[in-house]
Formats: sequence, C-alpha cells, structure tokens
Amino acid sequence: MLPLTAAQAVTFITAAGAPDPGPAMGQTIVVDFDNPNAPGYSFTGGLAITSGTTGSAAAPAGDMTSYGYVSSALTPNSATLSTPNLRSISFYWGSIDTYNSLDVLGAGGVTLLTITGSMLPPANGDQGAGITNRRVFITAGAGEVITGLTFTSTGVAYEFDDIAASAVPEPATWAMLIAGFGMVGFASRRRKVTRVLN
Repeated sequence: MLPLTAAQAVTFITAAGAPDPGPAMGQTIVVDFDNPNAPGYSFTGGLAITSGTTGSAAAPAGDMTSYGYVSSALTPNSATLSTPNLRSISFYWGSIDTYNSLDVLGAGGVTLLTITGSMLPPANGDQGAGITNRRVFITAGAGEVITGLTFTSTGVAYEFDDIAASAVPEPATWAMLIAGFGMVGFASRRRKVTRVLN
C-alpha cells in the first residue's frame, strides 16, 4: 500500500490490484453500476456506464461487469457522486492515467483533497497491471465528513467501479449507543450493590 496525505486532515492510501482487492473492513458497496445505487447516493454530470472495453473506455482489470467512466469526449467531462455524510469511502480506479483527477468533497461541497493520476505512477493507462489498477481508500479527518466525489478526465477516459463507504453515525444512533453504555454501567453497579447486601 502506498500512503499519502492531504494538506487537510483527509487522507488516502491505495492498494494495487488486478482484479480489485475489495473494500475496507466496515465498508459496504454502495454503487456498482450493475444494481441500483444505495439510498442517498446519486450522480450528476457526464457519467457513462459500460462493460468490457470500448473505444471510449477500458474495463478495469479483472472487471467483467458494468463500470462507470468519464471522458473528454463527454459533456461535461466530469461526474459528481453525492453521498450522505461519510467517514470513509473507497473505489476501484481502473487503468490510471495522468489526465484523471478526483476531488473529495466535504461539507458545503468544499474540495477537501484532489488526487491526480500523476500522483500514482506510472499512470500509463495499462489495463492489466496491478500498479495501474488500484483501490483508493479515503478517510475523513477529525471533525470532517466526506459528502461526495467528483471524477474528471481531460483525456480518453477515467474508469471506476465498486464504490464502497462507511457512513458517519447519525445523532440518534450515537444517543442509543450512549444510552446502552449507561444501562450496562447501571446494571453492573446494581449487581455490585446487591452482592454487598447479601
């Protein structure tokens, strides 16, 4: 794995793989282009979906299913995935090229991090090599959330698939968790008191 960090607290690492090494522990596939997107995940912009290798895009290594891509041949040449508030997100980046870029979006749509193909050498578009077909794992820093990804290509294509994520727990979930810990503590304390009285 190749560790890299952003100027802000968002971090990313990658894992080479042909085929896809798969999502991180605790992440669930939310977009795979073969099934409906998970609730709360939607694309806008110039997204195209295909399978196999076409004149516009090359299948990510080992991928026999549908995948998404953006291209300079499409208008616009980018697509944005909007998400719920996320702690982490990952996706399989196929045949990485220098002309591909990814913006990681935070609260209010602000760009938290930009990852370019040239940051993942050799970025030569090789469709079969593990080094140019990678799963990218992105994690929000303390006090940050990930709210989307923008995929952009100024060349032939930027291929991606199997987007997986782990959401930030909702306040109600945190409240239930804290209440549960409180009840366990109360029951434990009550047992100790009961033993002393017997």
